[in-house]
Parts: sequence; structure tokens; C-alpha cells
Amino acid sequence: MSSGSQKNTIKVLIVDDIADTRENLRKLLAFESDIEVVGAAGTGREAVEIAGQVRPDVVLMDINMPDMDGITATKAISTVVRTAAVVIMSVQSEPAYLRQAMLAGARDFLTKPISSEELYATIRRVYERNEPVRLQEAQMSTVAKSKGEPVKAQRLTPTAGAGHIIVVYSPQAGAGVTTLATNVASALMRQDTRVLLIDCNLQFGDVDAFLNLQSPATIGDLTKAIHDLDQEMIDNVLLTHGSGLKVLVAPQQPEDAYDISPESVKELVRTLAGGYDFIIVDTSPQFDDMTLNLFELAERIVLVCNPTIPAIRNTRKILDIFDHLAQPAGLSEKVIFVLNRVSNDKDRGRGTVPTASIENHLKHPVKATIPLDARAVLTAVNQGVPLVAKMKSRSPGQEMVDLAELIRRSVESEDDAIQPEQPTDARSKSGIRALFGGAG
Repeated sequence: MSSGSQKNTIKVLIVDDIADTRENLRKLLAFESDIEVVGAAGTGREAVEIAGQVRPDVVLMDINMPDMDGITATKAISTVVRTAAVVIMSVQSEPAYLRQAMLAGARDFLTKPISSEELYATIRRVYERNEPVRLQEAQMSTVAKSKGEPVKAQRLTPTAGAGHIIVVYSPQAGAGVTTLATNVASALMRQDTRVLLIDCNLQFGDVDAFLNLQSPATIGDLTKAIHDLDQEMIDNVLLTHGSGLKVLVAPQQPEDAYDISPESVKELVRTLAGGYDFIIVDTSPQFDDMTLNLFELAERIVLVCNPTIPAIRNTRKILDIFDHLAQPAGLSEKVIFVLNRVSNDKDRGRGTVPTASIENHLKHPVKATIPLDARAVLTAVNQGVPLVAKMKSRSPGQEMVDLAELIRRSVESEDDAIQPEQPTDARSKSGIRALFGGAG
């Protein structure tokens, strides 16, 4: 529950095609002073319409309905009202139903018949877990109002996006790439901006762990069907974080990565970009054919470095390669150089290099610095909530938000200056791949 001496009233929408069930649930909830039923619907389509009007905190959603089933309605409501936490209700308790519900964005699952104690506990639990989402939505609305921008409703159906592909990369393992990727993706989200986070660390990706997501469906399911993709298949594989962020996770087992070709990943990212304004790609520290494909697609490369001598040495090697490709379609112009885990001057210990010295040595400007706060980052990871949702106006969350806005301004001001899909076979062979003797 929110902090403070007074509890907030939890607004609940009941959705069930049986009138008696709706009325019984309403009567049960009438006994709870902190819960208010703000609406009831007998069909999925009616539920989506009412949800947009009353903006409930919790939706009790029956899974079986005539016109629009609960899974489809959950997806729609999660898009229209990001702050609504959907609880699926069903007489079926098989894992398949649970999996479908969670993939659609549901926050919990109740098996009918439902006891009053279980009902109350579940509503309060999902409401409390959804607190960071409500805070993030309130902050975004406040920022929009302060800038004089209209607060727009969420789009119900997918539309074509700007397709900005942002690759987050570091040649140094443990530099904080996943932390920055998850937080930048979350910070880029607005009510009129669609963002997809893709985990392309195929062997040891942990975006799912950082966001507390679970699903047997992964990027491998889409690359296997790369030539037969349809929207339904994509929607069934993508996960929806509680914040509304769409996520495509890495394979569950390291050996599964060997079945995924770099070319299929490149084609998949290019295909998915058409439906989103921003694609944020998390990567492994390996510099291989997979990484090269992603670099070629990228509109911007967020190059992450820690202020330590080993990390700086590895970053120098990458920048040397990028500089070697100085050409209109080269990589050096794409780089946004970020220093992560920067200590305060008074806390700077041995082995930590000042920012000015790093810029002088690498001959590359640092565009953003993210302060070191291991405890805050660890707490956010353990809770499965991006740091920017909890610390948007405090360091290091504020710096991550600033980085996201830097990326947004960078690509939006140069939409016609960079063409990420330009590389041809000839350029690939004579350019970046030639450095490694690849045939392209």
C-alpha cells in the first residue's frame, strides 16, 4: 500500500459474462472499506470501453467470454490503462491458462470458486505491487502538463512506429549494460511512445531477471519463424512488464543460442522496429557477427564504460575499430559514450579514473555519466522494477532519465541524417567485416 497514514481506495472493475457472478463479487467487496467497485462489464469489449472511462486500479477479469475473451481484453486494457492491474479468473487452473494470462499482462490468477479471503488478499497484493507503475504514470503526466503537452490516452491498436533502434553495448563484462538498457527503455516510454526491449545476450541474458518476468517463450521462437511471422505470434511471445514496457527475452538455456543465427536476429529486429518508436537492444560483451549485425542496424550505439583501467583499455579497442570505419555509413558517428558507476570525488578510490582523463585518453567525449549507487540498483533489480520508476528525480535515476532524453533528442533531430538499413554486401565486406576477415 502507498506510504502515508491514510490508505488509498482501490478502484475495482468486475468483468464476467454471468450477471450473478458480477453481483456476488460486488457484494463481497462492499464489506471492504478500502475497496470500491467502480464498474462492471459483461463482455470483453464493454470492459475495455469502461476501463478507459473509469480507469480502475484492479480489474477482475473472467477468462471465458463470448465476444472478446479475457486474454484479449487483458492485452487491450493493459494498453489503454497502464496503471490497471488485471487479475484473471477461471475455473481452469492448468499452467497453460496461467501462462497465457501472464503473457497478456495479467498480474495474478484466481481459480473459481473464489473465497472472500483470497479475493481480498489478491486485490490488495496486486495493487501494492503496481505502486511503481502508478508513480511512473503520475510523473509522466506531471512532466507533460508542465511542458504544456496534452496528456494523451494510450493507443489501443498497434500503429507504425518511428523504428529507432538503439543498441546498448560494452566490451567489458559487468559494466552495467542490462541496468542501463532496462532503465533507458523504461524512461523512453510516454503515453504516445511505444518501446520494445530486446535481450540479445543470447547465452546469458538476464533482462527477464532484472524485470521479474517469466516465460518459456523467447527470441528463439520468433527467429525460428522469421519468414512466417504474424502479429498474433509476436504478441504471444512478447512479455508486458507491469510498467507497460514490451519485452522480448533471451533463451532460457545457453546452448539454445547456437540454434539462432545472427542473420535471423538482424531480420527480426528490423521487422519488429516497424511497430515501435524505440527498440532498445541489450547485448553481450562479445564482439562477433551477432554484434556486428546489430551495430549495422543501430541508429545509435550506447557505448558503456566503467571508469577503471581495464574497461577503458577495452573501450579504446572498440573505438579504434569504429574510427577505422570513418565513412558516411560508419559506426563512430553513432556512438553515445556513457560512463557508468562513477564515484563522487570524495569516494573515488584506487583504480578509478577521472572523467576528464578518460576523455583525453580516448579522444571521445563522454555524453553522460551515471553515478555509482550499488544499493539502489540492487534493490530495484530484486524488486523487478526499473530504477527510473522509483528514483526518477533522484540520482542515479535522474541521470538515466537524462540519458534517455538525450537519446530521444539525438534521433528525433536527425531522423533523415542516418539510415540504419543502408549497408550492402559490398560495404559489409569492405568495411567492418573485413577487419575480421569475414566473408559477410
